[in-house]
Amino acid sequence: MTRIPDAVAVASLDTHRLIVAVPNEGPAEVSCNLPRPVAASVLRQIADGLDSPAGRCETALATGRPCPVHDAPTSPSRAFLGAGAEAAPSFARSVSKAQRPAALDALLGSMASTDDEHQAAAESPAPLTADDVRAALDFNRDDRDQVLAALRDVLLDTAATRTPAQALGAARILLTAHARQLAALVEVEHNATQSRWGLNRSTRGLLTGYSNARRTIRTYADRLADEQALTEGAANEQVEP
Repeated sequence: MTRIPDAVAVASLDTHRLIVAVPNEGPAEVSCNLPRPVAASVLRQIADGLDSPAGRCETALATGRPCPVHDAPTSPSRAFLGAGAEAAPSFARSVSKAQRPAALDALLGSMASTDDEHQAAAESPAPLTADDVRAALDFNRDDRDQVLAALRDVLLDTAATRTPAQALGAARILLTAHARQLAALVEVEHNATQSRWGLNRSTRGLLTGYSNARRTIRTYADRLADEQALTEGAANEQVEP
């Protein structure tokens, strides 16, 4: 026959910072309004306290009474708030006779694994993106040689990870800007020659060569830009659900 309790205690996150429920069967459940690393630390301290020798020291065994040092009761709320390094272990010692359930070990392991993953993700360097390269170009737009300065900044950023695809994208963006820079220089030479000498039999071939070179370089720049746009578009489609 199932025992019916005389009263049921109700706890909620409005009155408690951390609630752990361990049923007779099944996995443990945890609810908290604390950051996960803080909750995991509190649970570890409680688990360590359950394994402590509280209630089994020489004073407790000799007197048959709780030891004022090892078994001193501590406020649960103080333990959960983490006021001092001994707060959570002291609270755990007050319930030291309870058996540490196996489900709690599994819960602690799960939270510790999640914390390690979050920490590894936070510490891992950000990859080199196309936006980073464009930002470097924009930052150096007033430099005497914008593309050269941007290339310097990209190469000096050794903290960013680079896959072959990311490196190829950075190269396309920088070479596109460099090719357009060269096309602009050829156009300046073309205009200067035409302004100084005019269009005649002697300058026609030179001016035509300038025009052909400018058109070839611009075509190359446009091809690189189109390839990079297609690559970024394909990558965005893979990211979208």
